Amino acid sequence: DNPTDRVQLADVYQVVLWNDDHNEAGFVVRCLMQIFGHAASLATKIMFEAHRNEKAIAEVEGKEAAELHCQQLKSFGLTASMEKI
Repeated sequence: DNPTDRVQLADVYQVVLWNDDHNEAGFVVRCLMQIFGHAASLATKIMFEAHRNEKAIAEVEGKEAAELHCQQLKSFGLTASMEKI
């Protein structure tokens, strides 16, 4: 097993959407659709998961995309974070 044969994988992050008490469900779904390009059914599932479990994984992606999407969610007044996985 030669170390030079190993493939270096990029770090992967999950974008976490947190439940809040001030944004309406429909607004959250529209934001997820706009930011991530999620279908309405997936965006709705993520919104309900955050509502029931206090948080939901909105997307898993590379660091730069996760940083951008996390900032975009926050710019819409949503609570979001990113975690390296």
